[in-house]
Amino acid sequence: MSLSHPVIPPASSTPVRAVLLDADGVLQLIGTPWDEALTRGGGPAFARAMIDGETDALAGRETLTELLERVVDDLGLKLNVSDLLELWHRATPDPLAWQLVGDLREAGYTTVLATNQQWERRAWMREQLGYDGLCDIDGYSCTLGVAKPDAAYFLRLLELAGVEPDQALFVDDSARNIAGAREVGLRTIHHPADAGGELLRREVSQTLVQAASALQG
Repeated sequence: MSLSHPVIPPASSTPVRAVLLDADGVLQLIGTPWDEALTRGGGPAFARAMIDGETDALAGRETLTELLERVVDDLGLKLNVSDLLELWHRATPDPLAWQLVGDLREAGYTTVLATNQQWERRAWMREQLGYDGLCDIDGYSCTLGVAKPDAAYFLRLLELAGVEPDQALFVDDSARNIAGAREVGLRTIHHPADAGGELLRREVSQTLVQAASALQG
């Protein structure tokens, strides 16, 4: 295996049994950061209101459409909600990152899609991007009823994967989410947003190799 395509050690050789992977910025590239994209689409006040008010939508307690309608109405914006929804229909799956998921599964790890999404974007990712079947377990926040970085989100995924916190490796581009996972006891990788699958493979490989070495030594 070349340095640019480092080996993934078999799960049987490491204490890690499950690898939890974020979508936006990790498994798929989003380009323009969310806050900047929202600002371009509806202005600074719209961006702040969406980010500050998204908790219920991410936890599946309301739809993204309902949140958009409320924010547009509260701010008195002359914007079309259906047009605004298109802001969430942007992401490009990273083939190298997706290949890594397949290689992790082949090596014996349980793979978990660990992503905060509203109902509408979950449907778009499944129907348009083809996420169904990529990972062993789909951890969309809207279906779980709780979102990162809440400890309950990580505990639910650990339960679904059947592993203890120190048997799970979590990869995300958000410092808040990484901090939340660490508080629960997960191993973590803070991946730079949109850094690509080649770096992601090196990060994951290095972490798993180090975990294997610690177990053996």
